Amino acid sequence: MRKPNNLLEEDVKDELEWDPAVEDSRIIVKASDGEVTLSGAALTYYESVRAAEDAFGVGGVTAVDNQLVVGLTGSAIADADILADCVLALDKDKVVPGGSVSVSVDDGWVTLTGQVRRHFQRRAAAYAVRRVDGVLGVSNSIVLNSDPIPSDVANRISRAFRRNAIIDDSLIDVSVTDHTIYLDGTVGSWYAMDKAVDTAWDAPGVSYVVNRLTIIP
Repeated sequence: MRKPNNLLEEDVKDELEWDPAVEDSRIIVKASDGEVTLSGAALTYYESVRAAEDAFGVGGVTAVDNQLVVGLTGSAIADADILADCVLALDKDKVVPGGSVSVSVDDGWVTLTGQVRRHFQRRAAAYAVRRVDGVLGVSNSIVLNSDPIPSDVANRISRAFRRNAIIDDSLIDVSVTDHTIYLDGTVGSWYAMDKAVDTAWDAPGVSYVVNRLTIIP
């Protein structure tokens, strides 16, 4: 049974207000049958992403349409300055291999390219730059090395699901083609779906994860 729209909207608003990293007064929340739309403005790209993550974490939310406009107060920050700060952020990150990621900036939009061994390194690179002032969005085009993939990788992932308290009661079918993992079935929350996808990415040799999971609260 879905949560009524008005109650879901209030829960999301309360969650946004609870988060000290989000200025909730600029955000408008609308809900329709479990789908939440965020509109209004966010001061930074990081705040926009954080608001969407907060909304996803509320019970009863099945999808989030993030329409927040990212804008800075005062003068715009030059692309060259954003680029320099992004390079510094990547250099300081201990998870991202040094020299593996290249950055370009176009009107505040950051594009990451390069090659790393594991997905968590690619994700860490995006996390590092999205906090930089002036960033309006991030395109993560970093690719993964094609390490050998175990023949029993689908079983390994399924066992990892069963060990995890967040997703152990989800109904997930795991299949594999070449270096691509396919996830089909249902989960009870966005957190469970996000954890399932991350778990699949953690398997050795995986280059792509296709998420076809459905959230049923």
